[in-house]
Amino acid sequence: MREDNFSRSPEKTVKSAGVLDLIHSDVMGPMQTKTPGGCTYAVTFIDDFSRHVTVYFMKKKAEVLEKFKKFEADMENATGRKIKRLRSDNGGEYTGRLFKEYLSKQGIRHEKTVPYTPQQNGLAERMNRSIVEMARCMLYHEGIDKKWWAEAVNTSAWIINRIPNTVTVKTPYEIVYQKKPQLKNLKVFGALGYGHIPDEKRRKLDAKAFKCRFLGYEDGVKGYRVLNVETGQVKIVRTVKFMETTSTGDFMTEVEGDDKDEDVAAPHATAPSRGQSQTLTIFNDEVVPLQHEVTTETTIVPAPSHSMITRSRTRHIEETTDPEEAEGRKKQIVPL
Repeated sequence: MREDNFSRSPEKTVKSAGVLDLIHSDVMGPMQTKTPGGCTYAVTFIDDFSRHVTVYFMKKKAEVLEKFKKFEADMENATGRKIKRLRSDNGGEYTGRLFKEYLSKQGIRHEKTVPYTPQQNGLAERMNRSIVEMARCMLYHEGIDKKWWAEAVNTSAWIINRIPNTVTVKTPYEIVYQKKPQLKNLKVFGALGYGHIPDEKRRKLDAKAFKCRFLGYEDGVKGYRVLNVETGQVKIVRTVKFMETTSTGDFMTEVEGDDKDEDVAAPHATAPSRGQSQTLTIFNDEVVPLQHEVTTETTIVPAPSHSMITRSRTRHIEETTDPEEAEGRKKQIVPL
């Protein structure tokens, strides 16, 4: 028999009427690449009314209950409301004895999907897919290693919470926290920059900034999460200058070439000499004389009337003793 021949659920799905009335949850993973902290899983909690999403990262699925407790405490404290229902699949991380006992104690109704029917938890499934696709694009576009996938996922969720969708006219952040989000500090993921090093962390001759890349935002902290490109460590900094228009290739070349002396192309000037041009090379504001004298038919520089050592505009040093002989000489003027 076809699936369409079966009757649907005898109970209609009850939509949420306010924030935290219904929470959708699903686990992502395991990821092929571990984070620097050893995490391979992520669990999401999505508010049905506002579409606000919260992400936590885990080393194993058994940590879902711990993350749910943290989510519950944070959201109830921020909104003053209680979680009424939780919808998830039939994964063991949601159906274990400890999880059941905790939900019963908190008075939270657990709505589980039918086995092998992920569409019944469609909102969480689609949200996870959107977050993963955003994170993948950001990592590959900026050339950042896959091990930082958790930072990209966290930033993706941060962005989703601050943009309106087809369901809510306002942003999820505004619906939950009753205030408009601040977007003036919005930065491009992977943007290059220089983070300030506090006076207490450096000596007088040490550098005042370190090279970094933007990874995301830190909840509850007025600062940015950045990756120190020299040490590979993630830091939270408050004062940082981002160069969002600088290409990654140019920046990485600069980082890798810090300890190498690179030749700088020197400016040059050319002077015509009977169909040929001669180059006057300049290094460090010093003029290197041409190897031979170039004569022309057009410009004559008269010599002084007394005997002394003079320097012509060609930067040649010449000793003149006979004024009449010097008058007949023809010198080239090389433009500077």
